[in-house]
Amino acid sequence: MHTGKCLVAWLIVSLCYIGLGGASKDVNEGRIAGPLCSNCIKIQRKCTVSHSGLFCKNKTDREKILFSNSLGQKLYTLDECVPHKYNVTGPILDWCCLWSPKLGCQQLAGIYYQNQSRWKDTCEICLHSCICDEDSNGVVKCSPLAGWLAALGILGILLSRSYLRS
Repeated sequence: MHTGKCLVAWLIVSLCYIGLGGASKDVNEGRIAGPLCSNCIKIQRKCTVSHSGLFCKNKTDREKILFSNSLGQKLYTLDECVPHKYNVTGPILDWCCLWSPKLGCQQLAGIYYQNQSRWKDTCEICLHSCICDEDSNGVVKCSPLAGWLAALGILGILLSRSYLRS
């Protein structure tokens, strides 16, 4: 009699487990949802870069992108939008912009940002964050040091002219 109750209890638990999808779960369902690369090919001609960097709208997202350790294993394969010097250590929620001379200006879309209908085509927002070598008109930007040197040169010319007149 005791065995019959155990058999019925086991049968009920098994049916509940199968009914909830426990026995038919896909192997990939257990994966953590992660960031994906946006399609930033259209903005590459508008922004060439000579240094690497990153910007995240969300501070928590920024904390999940660290300098890469070549010995460490990468959690996500995002080679088309994340420079090799960085490693994404967990899922991000919003969006981040990353740039390097090799990849140009790229966008990494987080799990909530991917809920937007056109998230793959929103790289334009990264043009404000990526450190481009030229401005929006395509004119190469001068570094701050070059600007200071030019100002000192002009000041030197003006001072030498006033010295020669006196």
